[in-house]
Amino acid sequence: MRIMNIILKFTLLPAYLWDMLWAPVWKRAMRHCGRGVYLRPMSSDIKGIENLSVGDGTSIPKGATFYCTDAPLTIGRKVIFGPHPTIITGDHRTDVLGKYIMDVKVEEKLPENDQPVVIEDDVWCGANVTILKGVTIGRGSIVAAGAVVTQSFPPYSIIGGVPARLLKMRFTPEDIKVHEDLLMEKKNSLIV
Repeated sequence: MRIMNIILKFTLLPAYLWDMLWAPVWKRAMRHCGRGVYLRPMSSDIKGIENLSVGDGTSIPKGATFYCTDAPLTIGRKVIFGPHPTIITGDHRTDVLGKYIMDVKVEEKLPENDQPVVIEDDVWCGANVTILKGVTIGRGSIVAAGAVVTQSFPPYSIIGGVPARLLKMRFTPEDIKVHEDLLMEKKNSLIV
């Protein structure tokens, strides 16, 4: 049994090494890439890399689908994703008479067809999360597995569902103050 586990893990090595070989190239192609970013670019589907910004210590797993071709995607610091996150900053224009949707050219799109997505610092997105155009997820929030996020949420929200809704707040207002003060103390002690 132990030998079989070793053999199975060994079969994952080529894909991991291929990702590690290409990750520095993809990171340099981003609008911004912080320090300590974990990225599996060859095992993911990322379009519009020049519109992608990722903060320090963020982890983007293999199987991620990020489409940010005509609007920016900004991911903050220390954001973690479960398996297979999908983030799309754009949409197709669907109101043009006499044209198939796929025949509508990029130049014909309206401003509301492509809108930025912002995921602030310290957000945890569970497995198979979908986040669509125009959404901001506030810092410290948790997005439940399988959620489809179509609207913005304030910091420290716990959200889930299809479409996603606020389930509850992660902390009370008093706890948020204490939490942020402790984080600031920790950050200041690292600077000194």
